[in-house]
Amino acid sequence: MKFIAKKEELSKVLNNVVKIIPSKGNDNTLPYLKIDLTSDGLFFTGTNGEISIISKMPIVLDDTQIIRDIVNGSTLVNANLFNEIVKRIDGDELSFELIDQSIAKIQNETSDFKLNALNPDEYRDLDFSKKGIKLTLLSKNFIEAINQVAFAVSVKENNRRSLTGINIQNIPSKIIFTATDGARLARKELYMDILESINITIPAKWVLEVIRTIQTENAIDIYLNENKALFCLNNTLISINLIADSFPNTKNIIPKNFFYTLTVNSNELINAIDRVSLFAPDDRANIVKLTMNSGGVSLSSVSPTNGSGVETIKSFNFIGERLEISFNGEFVKNAIRALTTEEVCMNFLGEMKPFTITNPSDESVIQLITPVRTY
Repeated sequence: MKFIAKKEELSKVLNNVVKIIPSKGNDNTLPYLKIDLTSDGLFFTGTNGEISIISKMPIVLDDTQIIRDIVNGSTLVNANLFNEIVKRIDGDELSFELIDQSIAKIQNETSDFKLNALNPDEYRDLDFSKKGIKLTLLSKNFIEAINQVAFAVSVKENNRRSLTGINIQNIPSKIIFTATDGARLARKELYMDILESINITIPAKWVLEVIRTIQTENAIDIYLNENKALFCLNNTLISINLIADSFPNTKNIIPKNFFYTLTVNSNELINAIDRVSLFAPDDRANIVKLTMNSGGVSLSSVSPTNGSGVETIKSFNFIGERLEISFNGEFVKNAIRALTTEEVCMNFLGEMKPFTITNPSDESVIQLITPVRTY
């Protein structure tokens, strides 16, 4: 196995794969990068057991040959070491040569590195087959949907594992993305007709890796089956193991009718929460009280040891009788930011009933937050 490659292009492809490879693992080959060189290109494969990536570096890119002096072959090398060598080595090109199937030699005019290499047959079998229900989405729509719900997943690994994932299911003419940690919920709908039934949960942390990778893609094909989600990009395939635990039934959790409605500027509300949160008690999760009536809207927090803070909202529209409700300020700020809208609408049933935060001009996304009891 042998090749000479453009360093810049090699580094780009490597970064797509190496970022998910652990530095150690129960499987001795887990920290390793699988390299395959064929007449079709240079292929890099990596996995951590939950997410697997295979990324192709073509021989010719934009009419420029970026890989030359090719001798086909396969090997395994330590992923992080190889990536660091490629990043730090000087020059526009580097050469790679496999010696006696056990040493990978990486060099240019001024540098000479030797990495121990393993037999590629020792690497675990990975499934990148395109099986299951196929979805084709514009990348920008998929990225927006994930960003509008991912903040609401649970970050506690010892919690119900399904709550660390994003649920994807469909109803007639719609596909629905949902995330919840039990105290808040985010839901996004995309219009799409799918004949087959879908109800799967994907680990949120790995879906976020996918959307970082597809920023330059126009569209993305996704294959869903009972075990995995396969994301197909131009030169990369990403396979993610699904969460087997059942996702909670959230179908009827969002209220349909409300008694109070507050419409307010997003930035003004976020900034006000930020300021009064300075006095949020240390032993409470950034608790802020919102007081509303037809004459004014204010936010406040009180600390028995440090003092108190009050912020008045200048521009608002409120419908309903006087209402006081307390909530986690970080939850509300995250929900508002995910909507990416100039104004938000907050709808309430009562002081201890879950309330929603929505974009007044977009009914496809809704955030639900459970208030906090204060005495």
